[in-house]
Amino acid sequence: MNRAILNLNQGSLDTIHTYSLVLLREIGIRFPSEKALAIFKKRGFRVDGSMVHFEEKDIQRALETVPAVFTIEARNPFRNIRIGETNYVMAPGYGPPFIIESSGEKRDATLADVETFCKLIQTSKHMDFNSAIVVQPNDVPTETSHLDLLLATLTLTDKPIMGSSVSEMAARDSLNLAEMVWGNLDKPVMLSLIDSLPPLQYATEMVEALLVFAAAGQPVIIHSACSLGSSGPITIAGSLVISNATTLGGICLSQLINPGTPVVYGLGGSPVDMRTGGYVNASPEDGKHIAISSAMGRYYNMPCRGQGALTETFCLDYQAGMESAIMVTVAALSGIHVGLHNCGTLGAMLYMSFEKFIADEDLCGAVKKLIKPVELTDDAFALDVIKEMGTSGNYLMHTHTANRCRDEFFIPDLGIRKIHDDWLEMQPRDITARAKKLLAKRLAQYEKPEIDPQLEKDLIHYVEDRKQNS
Repeated sequence: MNRAILNLNQGSLDTIHTYSLVLLREIGIRFPSEKALAIFKKRGFRVDGSMVHFEEKDIQRALETVPAVFTIEARNPFRNIRIGETNYVMAPGYGPPFIIESSGEKRDATLADVETFCKLIQTSKHMDFNSAIVVQPNDVPTETSHLDLLLATLTLTDKPIMGSSVSEMAARDSLNLAEMVWGNLDKPVMLSLIDSLPPLQYATEMVEALLVFAAAGQPVIIHSACSLGSSGPITIAGSLVISNATTLGGICLSQLINPGTPVVYGLGGSPVDMRTGGYVNASPEDGKHIAISSAMGRYYNMPCRGQGALTETFCLDYQAGMESAIMVTVAALSGIHVGLHNCGTLGAMLYMSFEKFIADEDLCGAVKKLIKPVELTDDAFALDVIKEMGTSGNYLMHTHTANRCRDEFFIPDLGIRKIHDDWLEMQPRDITARAKKLLAKRLAQYEKPEIDPQLEKDLIHYVEDRKQNS
């Protein structure tokens, strides 16, 4: 199914690629890691200090070894996810250090919040895997918080996980814990995010995490973005070239380390409010970058990543719904394969909200239903039923309707489908209060997924030992 929403022809994509190659060759990408630089030098790349220069043949050779589709195995095999083709898999917010309460007040996120989000992810009908940092807990040491996050995800959910890329050691911890669960890591069992540092560079910790994950053959999202008019050109076209070049440089490194390492292509860009200098989230320009990211992913024949239900506002208001819906719908219709930030994010990705998580699930469910291909089987055409009913028009009691009525339509958990009089009598009517009520019900229904008791003890022991000796 072609879900592209922008009229980007082959010539336009060729131009983005060609201009990116100019930047890669003439300026290069900064990789501040002696380990990475040694790999480039050994393979004959031109290296000036920490700047690495790429030729077209280097990029082309790397692109040829990236798989177009791959599967990530979950602790529960029934939860495995397929990345690529026409699939669209979703994860919740990524990285916010704060929580916004239903009252609107903000506070620091805690490890207890991490565990609560894990329970929501486990019980979610629409979230396919968990983020590496669903929130950044402030009540545990930053240096070892990745261990707490990984442990919570592995024990409180049985869905696929993301590895931690905050440092080389965090990446190694991710692999060590995964080996305890899956044994020999001869297959993809986690997806990790490698973000660039605009313009035209990567942070040391990201580069060295990439080295670890690629050496183990574990999939990575390699994502570049800039702030239009601040850390990159003010134009979308200029943003595309600078970010695409940076992403291609990271992809090339991943394939030099281990050809065939699965990669998800990522490209983004958000404007700067020229009145204030502030970063603007969930804008039309953001949406265009998502659609172009999908087009470039197809151009390079690899899966692509988009943003999720983002918003600038701080509560469940019209703005939150409008901006989140634009972002998720653009991603879905343009053919994005992997979405982060799909549930719970407020305030330009700095805040998470339990109530918005509940509301965003309806949005994600509706969008997944929207892009699901229409069934065109003989039973769906229902020609025999139409002949049988003729002009009676009363299909409500027919067995064909009864057999399909539970699954045929999308049914929101939070959205209102009532007549006006019933709505007037409904308590509570406020969407935040209703989401809070549904949140309590979801958490009360949570059941911890099965896990071998000895495996859980071993995971806990590893985390405790690492924290004591860090």
